[in-house]
Amino acid sequence: MNDLAIQLHIHKVTKTLSSYQYLKGTITLFINDKHEISMPMGQRDIPLPAHGIYLFYDQNRSFELMMRSDQATSICILTLPIKTLHKILSQGTDELNFSQSAIFEKEQYHHFEMASSTITRCVHEVMSNPENQLLKEAKKYAILDDYFNSSSRKTKYQCPFLNQKENVNKVRAAKEFLLEDLNNSPTIKQIAKHVALNEHNLKTGFKEIYGKTIHSFLKDYKMTKARELILLREFQIAEIADQLGYTNVSHFIDAFKKKFGITPKKFELSLP
Repeated sequence: MNDLAIQLHIHKVTKTLSSYQYLKGTITLFINDKHEISMPMGQRDIPLPAHGIYLFYDQNRSFELMMRSDQATSICILTLPIKTLHKILSQGTDELNFSQSAIFEKEQYHHFEMASSTITRCVHEVMSNPENQLLKEAKKYAILDDYFNSSSRKTKYQCPFLNQKENVNKVRAAKEFLLEDLNNSPTIKQIAKHVALNEHNLKTGFKEIYGKTIHSFLKDYKMTKARELILLREFQIAEIADQLGYTNVSHFIDAFKKKFGITPKKFELSLP
């Protein structure tokens, strides 16, 4: 199982901000043993109380996560790449018996909850024996198995519609169809007909897998594509707007500024 890159390590936290490098595409569990920890994110601080678990996943971004605590303490951080979880879910392993979950088909996910007694005990043992690598190896599987097989989590996260592989494939096909021609995007009715799903199941399944509505997903995709086209320096702003299906350039400019906080032209002029 070492090739699956599941890692458990201890990270020290003090009054001074300490950083943890989050790698995109990695499922990360921050598991606190004792003493509340604060995780500044943007304009707010996310509190992580004793025996709390904060799950973080971002498909597209790597960045530094900051932490601090009024009392010197340590936190357990368990990580595994999304591909590893997919491999476990599809093939299974001797150590783990995960149930299917649609949650990690999303592009971004955050979740907080209090740790179970099993996870609390595992973390306490690891913290008490920080140099014992065999103990860490055993406990990381126990933590993962307990966390992802929680009966309450199955109820909360699983979408019965997505338990059927055929339906998941249809939703993925819907995404591909949606992005085929950005200049002439299909309606939800057209997408539903194309993949042979009713509109309700299409919208519900799409939101469950990708974490966004179809409209929001398409809008974000277009803005990301717009930025890529501007970086190429091969097209005028009006041409890019047209390629992305905007009949009104001002609407495109407004959407770009709302997404990135800068107009397309100013972004272009800021490039080296």
